[in-house]
Amino acid sequence: MSLDQRTFVATQISAAVACNALAALRLAVSEAANVGLSPEEIKEIIALAKDIQQQPISHAAHLADQLLREPKKPSHDHGANCGCGSHHA
Repeated sequence: MSLDQRTFVATQISAAVACNALAALRLAVSEAANVGLSPEEIKEIIALAKDIQQQPISHAAHLADQLLREPKKPSHDHGANCGCGSHHA
C-alpha cells in the first residue's frame, strides 16, 4: 500500500497524539508543514486524534473494571468424579 505524503504525515500526527509522543509529534508537525499542510489542517488532524483518543480510554477503563470484579464461582453438582475437591461425605 502506498500513501501520498499528506496522508502519511497526517497518520504520523494522529499516531503521535494517540501515544502522547511529543518528540514524534514535533517531527510530524514539521514534516506536515514542509509538505504543504496548513496550520488549520494540522490543528484539525490533532483535534480529531484527541477526540478519538478519549473513547478508547473510557472503554478500556470500563473493561478493566469488568475484569477486576470478583469472579462468580460457578455452581455445579458435586459428583464423585467432578474433581473440585469440595465433596461432602
